[in-house]
Amino acid sequence: MDPKPQVEFDQGFFKFTVPYTWQGWVWWVIIIGVMIGALFFQPQGYIISLCMFIVLAMLSPTGLESKLHAMRKKNPQPEDLEAQALISGTTVEDWFYGKKSYVPTSDPNSWVYPAPGPKSWYLPRPYHPDPSNELLPEHPTKIGTPKPAVISSYGLFLLIFLTGMSSLAYFGVASAQSSVDSSDDRLLLLPYITIGVGVIWMVLGYFAQRQQSVMMDTSTALARSVAVGSGELVGQVRPTFSGGIDVLVDHHPMRMVPGCVAYRWEYEVEIRETKVVMRNGKPRRRTQNRWIDVRSNERSVPFILHDGTGGIYVRPSTFERQDFGGFVKQWTTTHRQSLSDGYWRLQHGRLYNGGNILRHRWTIHALRIGDPVYALGMVKPRPSEELEWPGVNDVVDFEPPSLEGNDDGTFWSQEEKSKVNYNLPVSNARLHMVGTDTPGMPAMLKRGTELANIARLRSRSELMFIPFLTAVAGCFMLLWL
Repeated sequence: MDPKPQVEFDQGFFKFTVPYTWQGWVWWVIIIGVMIGALFFQPQGYIISLCMFIVLAMLSPTGLESKLHAMRKKNPQPEDLEAQALISGTTVEDWFYGKKSYVPTSDPNSWVYPAPGPKSWYLPRPYHPDPSNELLPEHPTKIGTPKPAVISSYGLFLLIFLTGMSSLAYFGVASAQSSVDSSDDRLLLLPYITIGVGVIWMVLGYFAQRQQSVMMDTSTALARSVAVGSGELVGQVRPTFSGGIDVLVDHHPMRMVPGCVAYRWEYEVEIRETKVVMRNGKPRRRTQNRWIDVRSNERSVPFILHDGTGGIYVRPSTFERQDFGGFVKQWTTTHRQSLSDGYWRLQHGRLYNGGNILRHRWTIHALRIGDPVYALGMVKPRPSEELEWPGVNDVVDFEPPSLEGNDDGTFWSQEEKSKVNYNLPVSNARLHMVGTDTPGMPAMLKRGTELANIARLRSRSELMFIPFLTAVAGCFMLLWL
């Protein structure tokens, strides 16, 4: 019996969504406050209030996002998988010098259902099925493809913006045509604002819709039976025999992120600039703070994408489109503390020292061992010299591993010994996936399963139809001028 809860991921026609984090609620309250406050400044106050509906739409989550967020809290990961994770939340290492690190407490790209931990992997045979011979609980073959709501808060707020702009444009044009002064002429800009919003939204929606269509319409193959050619795979990042990378961010020994197979880090500094600007015909000094990029670095190593039925050798360096989601960890410190750091005193010239510096910040995005991964690319036979590598074609007598002591929460039948035959090679070990585009199917590598990635996408109506309707409505407004 499969104890995995049966969850309906079809959001239906309409779903009014609200923020599921306190940060989201804070932004909603601020935007609503701006909308109410702008009504006291007429006539441009109406325009500002209506434009705030666009911001409110951008800050509105999808229905699937909030549902998956609640499910992640109810489905903790196995202990041996959590042991590889970093401690979440803010860690203040030195309050006086402003030295702290932060690991996000909410990760929309993480596992929704519990995933098998390293205790359950049979590393001597990385391309073979797991001892349970069970597909990952979060695989699309088990849960299906989720469908976003046709209209959510996002679409509702855009429709309110469209209706309000149309009404303001009609009354503004009528008022301007009947008025002897030009006090209402600013309302004549509404058709152009509406057209601009519609066109920009439609262009952005086209690219989002293109990616969404590929992910939803492409059937996900199983690693053990994937065919040569373009394919879509969903699974878990597992190490090859060469392992992963323990990254030292900016080469600092105190900023290490273990077990990465692909990463990118950035080093930034916050500087304070003072400029002289003319205001009301008089020179004024203006001070502003801004972050500037200093340097960055990225690297990747091959890894095995394993979906429970088998593993595929993946080369992340061949994928141009890589999305690791939010950052893994971030470190910030004041400039004064950095100068007192003994490591930087030995590394002359590596710490940025130009201008009036306030703070330093290091951020790393990474795909790590144990993470969920979505890959869309070309499956090809591996080079002949790699067929002699361990685990590919070699045949050695292996004792079937015991299933006792598997991670709690993994949905596996409890048997004394695995029924998987580890003494025979598997065909998927002789294949690898590379990031080669095919017509109508751009190759991509994303952290998170298909469920997690589609959860942030919206319906075709919200991405294309409503923006198109907004642009057309703006064109009709021009006819009233």
